[in-house]
Amino acid sequence: MRAFLKIASIAASCCLALTACSDDEPVFEASSVPAYQKSLSKIKAKLSASDQRKLQVALLTLVAGSGADYTAYGLANPSQIEDLEELKGGLNTLIFLDRMRPVIDGKTAAAVVARVGTDLDYAIAKAENEGGVKKLAAFVIENARFNIDRNNRYNALTVEFSVYNGSKDAIAMVYANGEFTARELASPIRLGNIAAHFLNILQPGAQEQVEKVQVVLPGPWTRAQLENIYDGDLKLRVWNVGDAYGKLLVSTDLSQFDALRKNRDLLHSS
Repeated sequence: MRAFLKIASIAASCCLALTACSDDEPVFEASSVPAYQKSLSKIKAKLSASDQRKLQVALLTLVAGSGADYTAYGLANPSQIEDLEELKGGLNTLIFLDRMRPVIDGKTAAAVVARVGTDLDYAIAKAENEGGVKKLAAFVIENARFNIDRNNRYNALTVEFSVYNGSKDAIAMVYANGEFTARELASPIRLGNIAAHFLNILQPGAQEQVEKVQVVLPGPWTRAQLENIYDGDLKLRVWNVGDAYGKLLVSTDLSQFDALRKNRDLLHSS
C-alpha cells in the first residue's frame, strides 16, 4: 500500500511540473488521425521544450505498447521518432492511434504524462519484485573493450569482456547490452543483443574471458564513422544468462531496463 501511495504522490507532482492543469488547457482529440495531429500541435505550442520531450516519451511508449519496446525502437530508428509521435510518414497510424486512444482522448498533456509515468512505475516495480534485477547483479562484466578489425575487409566490429559469476548457478551463455563513448563521438553508441557462449560452463565463483563477439551498429551509425576512433569507453551490463540447456535465468525481458528507468525518471522530473 505504501508503494502505491508513493506512486500516486509522484504522479501528482509530475502533473504539477508540466503546464498547470486547468479547464482551458488543450486536450487530445483522438477520434481520427487528423484530429489527433491537430490537437497535438495545439498542446505542444503551450509546452516548454522539456515538457514537449516528456510528452513525446509518453506518447511513444503508448504507441509501442510498452516502455521497453519504445526504447528499442527509438534506439534503432532515431530519425523516425518525430514522425511516429505525429503519426506521419506512412506508418500504421490507425493501429497506433487505437493503442493511444484509451489513455489520451480528452486528456491534457500533464494527465497523459502522469498516467504513463505511473504505468512505468508498475512495470519496473514488477520486474524488481520478481527478483530478476537482483539475480543478474551477481554477474559482473569487467575489462570491456570495443574493437574494429581493420584487417577484415568489412571492418568487423567486435566486443570482448570478462564475466564473473557471483551467483549459485552455472551458466553457459550471457546476454549483455551497453554503450560506447569516445571524444570523437557526439553521442554514445548504444549496443544491444550481445550474446556470447562460454567455451566451458561458467561455474559459481569463476571468471572467464569472452573473446571478440561481433556486434551490429544500431540506427544511423556506420563503420566509416568509427574508422578514426582508436580509444573509447565501453560499458556493458548483463541483462540475462542461460544454462547449458538454453533456459534463461530471468523470464522478464530486462534488455532495456536501464533505459526504461531513465524514461520513467524523465516523466517524473520537475
